[in-house]
Order: sequence, then C-alpha cells, then structure tokens
Amino acid sequence: MAACVPETWDEDDLFAALTRAWPYRELSRKDFDSVVRLHSQGRLALLHRDGVRKRLRATRRARITALTSGGAIPDTADYQVLLEPEGALIGSVHEDFAVEANVGDIFQLGNASWKILKVEPGIVRVTDAQGAPPSLPFWLGEAPARSAELSDAVSRIRKQGRDPHWLESEAGLSEPAARQVSEFVEAGARALGAVPTRECVILERFFDESGGMQLVLHSPFGGRINRAWGLALRKRFCRGFGFELQAAANEEAIVLSLGPHHSFSLEEVFDYLHPDTARDVLVQALFPSPLFLTRWRWNLTRSLVLSRTQRGGRRVPAPLLRMRADDQLVLAFPQVLACGETLPPGDLPVPWEHPIVRQTIEDCLEEAMDAEGMVRLLRDLRRGRIRKRAVDTSEPSPFALGVLHAMPYAFLDDAPLEERRTQAVMQRRALDVHGADSVGALDPEAVARVRDEAWPQPENAEELHEALLWMGYLTDDEVCGSGWQEWIELLRSQSRVLRERDRWFAAETSREPKAILRGRLEALGPMTVGGAGRFALSPEDEPVLLALEHEGVILRCRLEQQQTWCDRRLLARIHAYTLGRLRREIEPVSAATFWRFLACWQHAEESQRLDGPRGVAEVVQQLAGFEIPAAAWETSIFPARVRGYRPDWLDHLTLTGEVAWGRIWGAGEAAIRTTPITLLPRRDLPQWMSLSEVARGVAAGTLSTRGQALFDLLTSRGALFAQELESVSGLLPTHLGMALSELIARGMVTCDSFGGLRRLLRPSKTPRRFGQKSLIAPAGRWSLLRPALATPGTAEAASWVASVAGGSERESQAEFVALQLLRRYGVLQRRLLERERIPLPWRNLVRACRHLELRGEIRGGRFIAGFSGEQYALLDAVELLRSTRKRQPTSALSLSASDPLNLHGILTPSQRISTQSRSRIQVGT
Repeated sequence: MAACVPETWDEDDLFAALTRAWPYRELSRKDFDSVVRLHSQGRLALLHRDGVRKRLRATRRARITALTSGGAIPDTADYQVLLEPEGALIGSVHEDFAVEANVGDIFQLGNASWKILKVEPGIVRVTDAQGAPPSLPFWLGEAPARSAELSDAVSRIRKQGRDPHWLESEAGLSEPAARQVSEFVEAGARALGAVPTRECVILERFFDESGGMQLVLHSPFGGRINRAWGLALRKRFCRGFGFELQAAANEEAIVLSLGPHHSFSLEEVFDYLHPDTARDVLVQALFPSPLFLTRWRWNLTRSLVLSRTQRGGRRVPAPLLRMRADDQLVLAFPQVLACGETLPPGDLPVPWEHPIVRQTIEDCLEEAMDAEGMVRLLRDLRRGRIRKRAVDTSEPSPFALGVLHAMPYAFLDDAPLEERRTQAVMQRRALDVHGADSVGALDPEAVARVRDEAWPQPENAEELHEALLWMGYLTDDEVCGSGWQEWIELLRSQSRVLRERDRWFAAETSREPKAILRGRLEALGPMTVGGAGRFALSPEDEPVLLALEHEGVILRCRLEQQQTWCDRRLLARIHAYTLGRLRREIEPVSAATFWRFLACWQHAEESQRLDGPRGVAEVVQQLAGFEIPAAAWETSIFPARVRGYRPDWLDHLTLTGEVAWGRIWGAGEAAIRTTPITLLPRRDLPQWMSLSEVARGVAAGTLSTRGQALFDLLTSRGALFAQELESVSGLLPTHLGMALSELIARGMVTCDSFGGLRRLLRPSKTPRRFGQKSLIAPAGRWSLLRPALATPGTAEAASWVASVAGGSERESQAEFVALQLLRRYGVLQRRLLERERIPLPWRNLVRACRHLELRGEIRGGRFIAGFSGEQYALLDAVELLRSTRKRQPTSALSLSASDPLNLHGILTPSQRISTQSRSRIQVGT
C-alpha cells in the first residue's frame, strides 16, 4: 500500500520486489493476488487495479490511511492516564479498569497514588492523591509463553527437586529456597504418585464443592502447547458430551471444568485426540474462542482494512473498532458469528481463500499456540515415548493449584473470573508433605459411613416396597441381616414382591440389567469387579458398568488397592467426608490441649523425656534466653526433662564451651538462690548480649567495696581461676563468695563451669582457711559476662555493643528471637510473650514470622482457639499438636512454679502464680 502511494507499479515488478525481501521470500503469487484483490474491490478500496495493463496505484484516501493507521503493533485499547491541569502523561490502564472506575477512586500507578477526576473515551484524567491509600489497576491480555528450553530446565528441576542439596549445588538456590522447592515437589509427588515432567504426563481428577469435577492435565510443555492441547480437548469434550466446558491453560497444566453429567474412564482422555486429526479439531476450536476474534481485529488493522483513525486524524474508539471488526468478519466468515440454530451439523467450512482469515488462523496456530508441537506431543504419547498416568484424588494436588487460580489471560473461553467453576474448588492448607493422602484411594471410614447412610432404613412394609422400586433387588442374606423377613412375607402374600433364585424384586420393577445395577450401586456404594461378598460385582457386569459410566451415572475409583465402581453422588459424598475429616484435623485446639502439647514439646511428659548430656544440651537450646532462679535449674528444670539427671553432664557442657550461663535480663540485688539466670549455647551469646537491657553496664559506684574490687580485678587481669581471685584480691573465701554472688545478680560475671555457681548455691557449713581446698576452687575460670562495662558510655563500651549487635549470622535479631521462641513453644502467639523478658515488640516478631513463612520454614494459621492475633508454628509442632488432640488426657504433671510451663493466667482464666513461689503447679488441668 505504502509503495503504491508515491508511484504506480506494475504487478509483476511489485511482486518481484516483495519476494526479494527476506520476510516475503516464500510469498506465492496466489497469495499476492488475493491481497491485491482484497484492497482493490469496493468503493472504499485503497488500491486501484488496471486489469488490462496489470498496474496498481493507490487511491486518494490511501495516503492518509497508510500514514495514520500503519504499523504492526496491535492496539490494546488501554486508556491513557493524564495528570491535570498539566496534561502530562502518567501511564496507561486497561480499558476494563477504566470503564469500571468511578470519579473519586484512588489507584496506584508507578510509585504514587492518583485520584480520578474524569473518565473520557480513551483518557482517564487524574490529580495527585497526596499519598492516600490506593487500589491497584489491572490489565488483561495475552501473556507470553515460555520457551521450550525453559520448559526443559523446569522439567529437570522437577525431576531432581526432591533433593535440596542438588538444588543448592546445581540450581544455585539458597538453603531456605531449596528446602521450600524440595517440600513442594515432594508434596506434589506424594499426591499424584509421580512428578509431571516432559517425560511423564499426569491426568488428575477431583470433585469440587458444586458436585462437578475438575480435570487437570499436568503437561509442563509451556503455554503455547498447552493452549493448543486445551482448546482441542475442550472441543472434543463438547462434541462427545454436547456441552461447552470452561477451560484454562498455563505453562504447567490444563484445567477442564466438568459438570455432573460427565463420566468417563480417566485413562481414555489420552486417546481423545489423534495426531492425524488434532490440527483440524484445533482449527474448529479456535473460532468461538476470544483468541480468534482478537487476532482477527489485529490483522484487520495491520492490513489497513480497518482504519485506526477517522475524520480529522482522531483515533477510532476501541468499542467502535471491535464492532467494525465484527462487521468485517460477517462479510468474510459469517459462520463464526452466526446463530447456532442456522448452522448445519459438522465442522464450519473455512474460507481459506480469504487472506486475512488464513493469516489469522496461522497466527493463532503458530504464534499464540504451537500446533505442530502439540501434534508431536500426541504422537509421542501414542508411541509410548512419554509416560501416561491417571489419578483420581480427593483434593487438588499442589501442582494443580496454579492452574486453578490462573489469571484471565489463561482462559480458553469467555466466561468471566467470577463465574469460573474452578472457584468452587476448596483445598485444605497443606501443613507438611508427610500429611498427604495415599494416591487416589478412598478413606475407608468415609466409605463405611456413606454405605450406612445409603442403605435404606424402612420403618414398615410400605417403605420397604418403596426402597425395592429403586434399589434393584434384595438378597436373602440382606433380608435376614436387616430383619425384614416379616415385611417381605407380607409383601409376598400381596403379590407385590417376587423371589427369583435368592433375590427379591418388586413385582413392577424392570429386570433390565442397567436399571438393576444402577440401583444396587446407589444402595451399596463402592463395589468391586471380581471380588467376593456383598460388595462384589461379576465380570459379566463390566459392559453394563461402561454404559452407566458413559451416561455419567457412576465413576471409577480405588478402594483397598483395587479398582472400584461407585455411584457419582455417593462418591462425591465420600470425598466430602474425607475432606471434612482432614479439615477437622487442622482445626484449632483448645488451650488445655495446647498446654498438654507444651508438656510434650518441652519434654516434661514422662514419655518425651530426654537422656544423657545430649538431652541436657537440647533442653538448654530450647530454654535459651529464659531466666529461671539459679537454684531451680538442677532441682526442678533438668530433673523434670532429663531422665536420671546428673550434675556432671551440665559441667561437661559448660567446661567444653558448648553452654554458657549468666543473668542477661535486668540487674539487681537478690539472694544467689533466687537470682534469675539463663543457660544458652555459647555460640549464640553475642546475639543474646546485643538484646540485653543491661548492655550499657552498671555504674561503678553502685557496687559494694568487695564487689567493686573483684570487678576491677577481672577487668584488668581478665579471666581468673578461683584460687587466683583469692590470692590476688586478698578476700576471704566467704567474702569472695558474697562478691561473686553480687556480680552474678547484677549480670556482670560468669564462669567457665556451672560448678562454680553450684558451690555458691550449696556452701559448706565448715569454715576453711586460705590455702585449704577453697569453697569455689574447682569451679573453672571466672570472667566478665560483658566486657567494657566499667565505664558505660565510653567509646569502648559503644564499640563493644555495636560489635555484639553485628555479630549475628542470622538475617536480623527479630528472626533470631522468633525462631528461638518457636523452638521453645512450638506455636508462637502473642500471649506467650508475657512469660518472656526479650525486649522486642510483637510487631517485629510478626514481621519476622511472615518472612519465615514465605520461605517455607514455618506455617501460619490458627492453631490455638480462644486467642486473637496471628499464630505461627513449626512443622514438627503441628504434627505433635494433632497427635496430642487425638490422645486421651493423662494425669496432670506437678512442676515447680518457676518452670517455663507455668502458664496459669496466660492459657487459663485463673490468676497468675508467681515464679518465685515455692508451690507446685499442675500442668494440663
């Protein structure tokens, strides 16, 4: 067109010039002539063709059309967003968002929020909203599909993704990300029995809440192949069952929303499309899809058949452009928009001679989709190069969730988002990969319950006769087992029932095998071919079963590792009961159950107690940062959690440097027995010190003379043994013990061994002279718990605090504390912080927990009933919480009031019990 505007061309010369260009090197003369014919017919033609001399020239209106409407970039009908009063262009929003918006609405575009002043055709006029809370605009459109190479890489990740170490070394993922991916792949594999890859395609079917079913075809071949396969399958279902289906396809899977009338063997779906005819089926499936109409409009504008501008150079509004495109489609291919009642049965006749129709179909098949790739895939399935697997599940697998929540650009039909049948799918929150159900199996408890409900419960002979009218027949054993002999004999005397062999039939019921078998399945629930007993079917019944399946009455399922047939309505009820049981398992527990769980979690229950030095180390790790009166650690805490606790186990841990002790929260003067101290892993000591409230130190003048002398000695000389402290300080052993007790109470000193503190807690009644074996002689070296505390506020003190604060290898203090509290309680919620002295607000811990949840390290949810606010739990804690709920309560535990399990007034409405009290508490009552 543009070539003919400045000069007149000979047709042969123009064709030769075009074919010299690389994009048109294979252009046929037939196609060239059809395009010339398209633009040279009618009053509004853009080309004038001299048929005698075979010359082409542009018409008068061709120049302005070529200048204002040319270009290959399609129009998306986005509205421009203009800032008033400057008229500056801010950006664009989708047409649907602009049409649905109201004056005064505030939305975000870029990094600012804007208030809508006016919506005009193609323009949204806004003003600065001064940071007011905005909504977010949306865009609808065709998303680009991933390449075959990327699909191969994703498939490799899926095959190897169960091993987090492989993900770290080969895929370059961080440790938390690798663990999260590994758990996701493992959960999907447990749900489906395999992992869908480019070598294994899986069909998954499950019920939704509407009584229908969702069919998910897991095919990680990319969006282009999946769109083609999904559209062709949708057309096959339409022709086979006579109903249009909602469908969607993304990069990983295809979903088809089935109704209650769809019943078929799942394995047969793989054979619904034949490689030799699949392309023709796909072409017919294109025409009613939004994809064809959109590409048709694009090609009309790019070929200049439709002008994008009108008088005065103004752009044609998008709605008018769509209407004019439909009018052109009526002229070129009227069957696409024709009323269905006027169309003959069979395929629509395609006008392949029309260049734009042909180009639109090719664009859909080759650009938006990959028809050739779909045909190759179907051939590989037929030849067995790709494994096939079909699974009926009770709820969607983790791999299916993505396509169930697909965005509008993935839809293969024109149903809006709010009307999608996939919205009826309910899935429980998967808490761990170990809780996945066995693949495709029915819950025996749900089956037994449904069988009891389905079996008739007549109260008199009339109701028994009514049941016989629909249930097929009754056997002699069933009549005797149900106690209906008297009613059967009464009906027999009235000639209303007949006995044939060992079966009782209602006199007026049909003896047609299909009706009889349908009634039996409706009364008995799942039945197995070739089995024995009441719920067995004969192999001769299989043709009848297939006929009932085709009618949508029954479905195949699996029970006790065998293929089973079940009435569709009863099978839906079985799945509903199964999901109900699973959902009840993750319902929040009561506070009493959580308290019993804590006794198990913290190893206070007899069956959960630990052993040996490693058990002591685990208790220290769990209770790190929790201060308890010094005397209670070895008299109450460790004996309640470690079987046969021995003091030398703790001494070994402290002397080897694995465990440290000291007072880190607050400071004061108290008897050494009631001084609160904590035990914690020495590797975490810098993090705890950075959180301590007394990191600023204590003024020297507040100490006693003995305490100040001992503190100065440790500051100047560093760590010293007890004998060195006695000889250098000149203090008597009794005075030295008093000074050390004072410094411990102020959170200023610690010792290499817990034995030093133990000797202060248990002083000998026999006085000793200096030079004899000292009271605290074998206690290891005493040292400052925090350096640079003698002169608080100095540069050295500030430098120490900064270095301690930066010593954590974790991402933040909040994450460190959140993980420690989760280790302590299993489930973290706000009320539990009332027993803690950690100086971090709940809002910081919640933010850290949210990050941990996103990384897959913990789970968020509602685990404890009766408490408001967010709750988070470790994966292992959730399993233990479930098992605790199922167990019968045992006898209450009697523990010290100083124990961390003293949660009276926190988990219960009773008053708090002081941790300094010498009374005992009952846990779990």
